[in-house]
Amino acid sequence: MPGITEPLMEAVLEEEIRRMDVYLSVLRPPSIDTLYIGGGTPSIVPPYLLGRFLERIFVRLPNTPKESTIEANPESLSIEFLDVIRGFPIDRLSAGIQTFQGSFFERFHRNSSPEINRAALTLVKEEWDRRFSIDLLYGIPGSTVQEALADLEEAVRYQPHHISLYQLTPEEDTRYGEAVQKGKVKPISSSREERMRRTLLRRAEELGFQRYEVSNLALPGYECRHNLRYWELRPYLGIGPSAVSTLPGMETGIVRLTEKTNLKQYSEPHNIKNTTEWEEISAAVFMKEVFLMGLRTIRGLRRDFFQRIFGVTIEEVVPRSIQKYAPYIEQKDKISFTLTERGRSWLNRILLDLFDEIDQYPRLIHCNWPSD
Repeated sequence: MPGITEPLMEAVLEEEIRRMDVYLSVLRPPSIDTLYIGGGTPSIVPPYLLGRFLERIFVRLPNTPKESTIEANPESLSIEFLDVIRGFPIDRLSAGIQTFQGSFFERFHRNSSPEINRAALTLVKEEWDRRFSIDLLYGIPGSTVQEALADLEEAVRYQPHHISLYQLTPEEDTRYGEAVQKGKVKPISSSREERMRRTLLRRAEELGFQRYEVSNLALPGYECRHNLRYWELRPYLGIGPSAVSTLPGMETGIVRLTEKTNLKQYSEPHNIKNTTEWEEISAAVFMKEVFLMGLRTIRGLRRDFFQRIFGVTIEEVVPRSIQKYAPYIEQKDKISFTLTERGRSWLNRILLDLFDEIDQYPRLIHCNWPSD
């Protein structure tokens, strides 16, 4: 968050604690399974503020989560930051390394560099004795399959337990997105991008990592529990600027909350309803999201979970798509509904057909969520 002043940062953190108190008093969760501190850059918070903030979070929780993760960017990852978070039950550190290719930072991300990345990872390797994850990008304009592979090989030398491989896409409000929109940069071809993806996944598996989702790999037993709960669309609460929550609603069954993005607006004391967008999620829309999230994972959708939520089987809702894509659907058991490796490369196409068939389903779709 470049340019943010310390008083504003403190005001935002104070508002996050206030909202946490409100949500916990209303929801009264008996326990919290996972905690994820990130989405922004916790490592830029001054150590004295971060320590006080974390203390106020953990003292409010009804239990110590089974997994707690915190994010850090390499340019702000320091020994002081590690010293603070070591004092709390945080067992995962996620570092947004992105790449070791200098050209990327020169063109799109001037706050970091390959040297900063290496220094941060060396510090983590030497000073952090708990789990940690590395985020890498591939598909960088002008890059080769060999350069993407070199990024992975270098990252693994720092002995992470988990790796996320994300395709670089021209998102709005990013330097890359703006450069593509203005025609200054041409994205790499889809065929080269696919070669990169397959090469990276194959090499990561050779190095002992197992893929458990389209973009995420882990050493056996080190999968991110928080990710798995999110992809299964369990209820989750997000607090902070731009945070999103999906929670059981009193009237419609499912409600999605999206917090304001603007830090100053967020930090001003308001009624939560006036600073948060509330969206009622229909059963049909939620069914699409269940397919969208579940089919990204290697284990896919649990058939019994789907039927408990919607009161129908997967085969009843999307029979035509199942017939059309039968060669791409894993048929090993009747417990899960998942795609083959080839099917996952066709995921977007398959989802479009699934969504179209859900829209044409002749009966009213009901939703009982959460069902367990």
